[in-house]
Amino acid sequence: MSVCVAFTAKVLRRLAWALALATPMTHALEITISAQYRGGVSGRFENTTPPSGLCRRYPFTCGWAETSVLPITFAKTLREDTSDVRDGFYLRAPGKRQVDVYHQETGEVRQVSFFWELIHIVGMNNGAFVNNPLDSRPSGGCRPQYLRNISYGVEAYWRLTDPTAPSPCWAVSAEPLPGTRLEVPEMGAGFRLEIPPAYRLTSGIYHGSTVFTIGPGGDFDFGSNVENLSGNTLTVNFELDVQHDFHLEFPPGSERAVLEPRNGWQAWQAGGRSPQRLYRDLPFRIWSTGPFKVYKLCEHYMGDRCGIRNAASHSVPVDVALSLPGGIQHQTNGVQRVSLPSGRAQALNFESVQPTVNRPGQLHFEVARADVQGMLSHTGSTYHGQVTVVFDAEL
Repeated sequence: MSVCVAFTAKVLRRLAWALALATPMTHALEITISAQYRGGVSGRFENTTPPSGLCRRYPFTCGWAETSVLPITFAKTLREDTSDVRDGFYLRAPGKRQVDVYHQETGEVRQVSFFWELIHIVGMNNGAFVNNPLDSRPSGGCRPQYLRNISYGVEAYWRLTDPTAPSPCWAVSAEPLPGTRLEVPEMGAGFRLEIPPAYRLTSGIYHGSTVFTIGPGGDFDFGSNVENLSGNTLTVNFELDVQHDFHLEFPPGSERAVLEPRNGWQAWQAGGRSPQRLYRDLPFRIWSTGPFKVYKLCEHYMGDRCGIRNAASHSVPVDVALSLPGGIQHQTNGVQRVSLPSGRAQALNFESVQPTVNRPGQLHFEVARADVQGMLSHTGSTYHGQVTVVFDAEL
């Protein structure tokens, strides 16, 4: 007797983009932080955010950092002869944020952590470098990362010493000149985006955003006497593109599973005991870096089970079960001979606890002893039925 078993594996390979629409606001700035995952054992995301200006011009300075343009520009009249550090060149950056990101198809929500690590500043003044505070070592919650004198001013990168909860930073010119006007025509930033393990995320696009205020007392605060501030808010949009690897490999001939007793039919034909069961285990190899569902479809349904039938229309049920390698779980448990339900609506969810690469699994097909007894009364007949096992990585 035989059971024809067909397999279907699906992986989402859909690239879709959504436009974030907002009510127009005066002085509202916006950037997008993006990352992608394309499968792989590491489970790491690749940053795809366009780099800041300094990193575009001098990639060697930022090879270790993830950066973005900050579209904040302003001017400031420096008063470095006072005791208030806010009157000189002053910077306070925002701390760590938790941001919800949503799967654009399913609405599934995940949380990411985001914070700024470095601030890139271009400062222009009409005097010599000694009158430019960016040419000096910063005090407070920053330390110098990179400094370069340019024809029109100073370009500096300051690292935040505690990026999750930054303290204010300030700098004083080597030769303070009260009333010096400093223009800041360009800013950028290094950031850290902490994302849940990719193997916990469904394939697809995730979007989220958070808003930072700019100005005195805001999330980005540049002190006193600030003019021509380019915006009073900065919206940071997040876009995560997750495309998992999913691949199954069955040996040739696996489309046909012949169910037999453990040692074949010879013992029974020679007058031995009736078989305890009829079964076949089909091995396969699996590659998976994310969640997926599994269910079965039947040619002949017998309740929640598939049936096989002979020419006389006598039917018996076949139990269909699945075993998977240790890197994959169902309801936090290992997957050993887990019975598969019928139909997509009843599909079982499986989660990766680590990327799975070329590991063994098995499909189990079995007719129980009680049903074997009924088949033995139809000696010489062959039972057929088709079972389709669907591995759905599209979710």
